[in-house]
Amino acid sequence: MISYDKLNNEQKQVFLDIACFFVNKDKTYPFYMWDACGYHPHVAIRVLFLMSLIKIKDDNTFWMHDQVQDLGREIVRQGNNDPCEHSRVWNHEDALSILKQKEGSRIEALSIGFQGLLHEDIILQYDELANLRKLRFFQAEKVSLVGDFNNLLPSLTWLSCHHCPFKVMAKNFHPINLIVLNLSRSNISEIGWIKAAKNLKVLDLIDCQKLRRIPDLSKLVSLEILILQCCYGLIEIDPSIGELKLLTTLNLDGCYSLRELPKEIGRLRALTKIVMPTTLHKLPETFGNLESLLTLDLSKKRISKLPHSIGGMVKLTVLRLCYCDEIKELPDSIGRLQSLIELDLTSTGIGHLPDSIGNLSQLKILKMHSMIRITKLPSAICLLKKLEELGASLCGNLTGEFLEEIERLSCLRILDLSGTHVFKLPSTLSCLSNLQELNLDKSDIKQLPELSSSLTCLTWTPRIKLESFIPLPTNLSTMSQLKTLTLASLNVQFLPQLPSSLRKLKLVNLAITQSPDFSNLKNLLTLEFYDCSMPEFSGIFDAELETLTMEGCTFTRLEAPFLLEMKKLTYLRLVMCEILLKVLDLSHMKNLQEVHLCDCKSLVEIRGLEELGSLSSLEVSCCILIERIPDLSKLRKLKRLKVGKCPELRSVEGLNHLESLKYMYIRECCSLESLANTSNLDLECCHILHCGQLPRHTYCKRGVYCQCWR
Repeated sequence: MISYDKLNNEQKQVFLDIACFFVNKDKTYPFYMWDACGYHPHVAIRVLFLMSLIKIKDDNTFWMHDQVQDLGREIVRQGNNDPCEHSRVWNHEDALSILKQKEGSRIEALSIGFQGLLHEDIILQYDELANLRKLRFFQAEKVSLVGDFNNLLPSLTWLSCHHCPFKVMAKNFHPINLIVLNLSRSNISEIGWIKAAKNLKVLDLIDCQKLRRIPDLSKLVSLEILILQCCYGLIEIDPSIGELKLLTTLNLDGCYSLRELPKEIGRLRALTKIVMPTTLHKLPETFGNLESLLTLDLSKKRISKLPHSIGGMVKLTVLRLCYCDEIKELPDSIGRLQSLIELDLTSTGIGHLPDSIGNLSQLKILKMHSMIRITKLPSAICLLKKLEELGASLCGNLTGEFLEEIERLSCLRILDLSGTHVFKLPSTLSCLSNLQELNLDKSDIKQLPELSSSLTCLTWTPRIKLESFIPLPTNLSTMSQLKTLTLASLNVQFLPQLPSSLRKLKLVNLAITQSPDFSNLKNLLTLEFYDCSMPEFSGIFDAELETLTMEGCTFTRLEAPFLLEMKKLTYLRLVMCEILLKVLDLSHMKNLQEVHLCDCKSLVEIRGLEELGSLSSLEVSCCILIERIPDLSKLRKLKRLKVGKCPELRSVEGLNHLESLKYMYIRECCSLESLANTSNLDLECCHILHCGQLPRHTYCKRGVYCQCWR
């Protein structure tokens, strides 16, 4: 109450509006109403925020503590239980009662049916609203206005009518002071009456599926936001849209029947945002006249070409053409987009880039992933002095040497050539002092040049295993910024010492004869081996390892690592590994949360499971020599248990004590003789299948659509 008393009148009005109507609601539309009422909303919201009365959430909605909201509503009541005397009415039943009594001369804001209540269609006669002379905010669901509304609701600035039938519309309804009109999800087929709303700034017609045409809008000279999203039946936009000189936002997303835009749309010189329908086949040539447009996203549209006039969009910062596979080329005028920061051509049908692309002096991001027709990049790309990200992954026909003058891209941070047939990188790659990520996954690069010491992430996995011995870059061990390293299919005799800065190391399809030494990797968190062959590895467990994965690997010896303490290890995965390891002792890894042991042919015994108090998921599958799983009764956090194809397994103990267990899957353990009764557990999914003498049991809360084990 103390904070509220410090507010001026305008700030109090904004606070009370939020408390009564706008908690968890988007702030955009209310700002227009408050501005029209002279409440100076930008100042008011700032003050309310600084006084901790509200917050603006990440999704642009208002947040208010429940107690603060209750305080606001109590201030509105002022100790008076008669809602007719209140300035704001948010309760559905109170609002209906006031209207039926034809009262409410003091009411400024009123809401009907916005509390999740299901009710029949409501018809409001003109005389029921006649006394609401001060009403500036009115929102309703499933309401029709009927009768002669001449000179009624003179103060109305906000009208929201959702799910309204509008079988009979009010006559002589001239809301000349209306600022926000929201008719979302209503059954309207025409809205010609809105011509009278000359001060209207927001028109929201989301999901008005019976609306087929937008009428003459030329009188709505103040309109700034027009939302036609999901108007599935809309086939035509009136050319008068070009008269909306102040329009900044136009949303046509989901207008599936709309095939083209009127050429007059090019007259919307104030438009900063447009959301397009997927069904457009072409853009009018005048489209390039939208000189204020900031973002143009044509992703997944059926457009086959861009108008030459697109170069006129001098303020455009983002152009996205993702998955426009009908677009075969870019107009040369693309180079006139002097404000463009991001250009995304992913999965377009473009076969070459115009040299004018080098004129995009502000471009920072160029994405051209999966452009299968492109064979070469123009040297003009090296003129993009501010370029930070160049992504060309899965450009399957991109081949040859890559950008000989790449050193001119001094700001480049990310270079992605994965899945291309580029076979050589320029030696000047090391000159890129800002390069942080280099992705050469499934590439034809057979040898790396010296690399920039600024790299933080390197992936090099040649498409085919290299036959001759290939040395790794000599400066690899001194790359002090490198955090993530992935190497695969390299024919190397040994791994050199790796930089101590590494956090993640992934090795794939490597066959080395000398055991790698990881003793200097003090910061390593994740270590992954896939299809690797080596005698053993050592030193790694001096690090702060959290994740260890080995799949399809052959190690001559592996006992030593599992005798050492791994205090921070939370994830362990051993799959199809040729490891001469009969006993696996997990007792040193007390923080393990997930354990997956699959197809470990030599494994006979698992020890220490009962000591893993943090374990939440356990899988033991295709371990053909395992006869028993230790007592699990102490694993109070175990949530998932999967045991399968362990033919020698005879017992799984302690199941009935697993209070947290939600998912249990036991299959094809033909020697399993018995299981504890788990009827006391609240299992969401339980399958026991093909386990010798055990009865078949299958249950899932999701029914036959069980996806719990996929």
